[in-house]
Amino acid sequence: MAINEIVATVSLIMQLKAGAILGSATGFFYSRNDDLFLVTNQHVVRDDKKNVFPDTLRLRLHLDPNDITKNGDFDVALYAGTNHLWKTHPKFPDADIAVLKIDKTQIQGKFFVRAWAAKDFLPPQYGLDPGEDIFVIGYPLGVYDNVNNLPIFRNAMVASAYGVPFRGSPLFLTDANLHPGTSGSPVITKPKSAWVDDKGNTNLVTGKPYYLVGVHSATLGVTPAGQAEIQLGLGAAWYANLIEEIVGQF
Repeated sequence: MAINEIVATVSLIMQLKAGAILGSATGFFYSRNDDLFLVTNQHVVRDDKKNVFPDTLRLRLHLDPNDITKNGDFDVALYAGTNHLWKTHPKFPDADIAVLKIDKTQIQGKFFVRAWAAKDFLPPQYGLDPGEDIFVIGYPLGVYDNVNNLPIFRNAMVASAYGVPFRGSPLFLTDANLHPGTSGSPVITKPKSAWVDDKGNTNLVTGKPYYLVGVHSATLGVTPAGQAEIQLGLGAAWYANLIEEIVGQF
C-alpha cells in the first residue's frame, strides 16, 4: 500500500527511564548536510515542572515502505554518562525545542524514514495570513494507527501574526484542539498550487509541496485570580528556522 512519505518524517516517542515508560510525545527527523537529527520539545527530554526525567527516547519506525505493518523500535540515548546529548537554541534558551543527533548508520538499510530540511521551510517571500489553514502531525495522548504505525493529522489555523514574535518570543499561535502527546509535532502548511508573495504576485508551485513552519510545543491557558486554569484552545508553535540554528552547534 502506497503511503504519503510525509508520515515517515515523524515518530511516536515513548519516554523511558531504566526501561520503564514515563509518557509519550512526538518527534520528527531533520537533515543537514549528511547528518540526521531528531527534533522534539525540551520538556520531552526533561520536564522539571512535572518531574519527568527520561534517559531514553524510544521511536517506532517503519521497516518496509511497501508493507507498513512491519515496524521496529529504535532507542535514542539522552545521556552519555552524566552529560546530556541534546542541544537547544543558543540565543533563545526558553525556545521549547530540543535536537538530538542520530547515528545515521543505525537507521540506513534497516528503517524507512524521511527527513525535513532547511529547503522545506516556507520561502521568505511567502507568508501565512491570519486564519490560514495549517496542520499538525502527531500522536495525541499516544493515539495512532498502531497496526500500520501511522500518525494523526490535526487541523489548525494561524492564530497570531505569522512572522511576528509573539510576546517577544520566536513563536506564533495556532488555533487547534491539541492534546498532550503532540508535543514536538511538526506544524506544516497545507499543500496548494499557488502562493502569493510579498509583492502581491501569484506564484504557481509544482508538486504542491508541504512547508515546515513550526514545532508545536504546548497549549495556552490563563489562570484568573482565585480560579482554576482555563484552556484557550491555542497552541504555541516555535518557528522552524530555529531548528537550523540549533543543529549548527553539532
